[in-house]
Amino acid sequence: MELEALNEEKHILIERLGVHIEKKDNIPPLAARILSTLILTGKNGCTFDELVNNLQASKSTVSTHLTNLQHLKKITYYTVCGDRKKYFIMNPKSMILSMGEMLDTWEKEKHLHIAIMNYKEKINHIEPENADQHFDLEFHLDYLNYLEQASDSIKRIRERLLEKHKQ
Repeated sequence: MELEALNEEKHILIERLGVHIEKKDNIPPLAARILSTLILTGKNGCTFDELVNNLQASKSTVSTHLTNLQHLKKITYYTVCGDRKKYFIMNPKSMILSMGEMLDTWEKEKHLHIAIMNYKEKINHIEPENADQHFDLEFHLDYLNYLEQASDSIKRIRERLLEKHKQ
């Protein structure tokens, strides 16, 4: 009975996580469910047939998404000697790559906010008589502070993952 309840919980989590990944990464629903399944399956991975059966999707659609996810470096596979199946798993470096992309995006946002803030400061300086219409720069300062703190946290986590991956 306990295993049955865990399987039901896994099914619900696959759907919830799938919706999250779908929106976050802007990928098709089935691709997101494949990723969710692999995340919740762990190092054992899933075979092509298991994915087709568990996700109740056509072979061609699952095959297409597996190819695309491999191309995006989100997943990889391993084989077992004497077994003709591929076992799909999450790419161990996927999280590290994703964090790198996140840091790059935040760095670009930071520079953009600094440029906008500098422009607004110049406008405020040029028109001192209209102080009630000046740009409020507090948002930019708060957002830049947030980006700095979030970036530092992600960098620390990424470094730990890189160290762990080297071992």
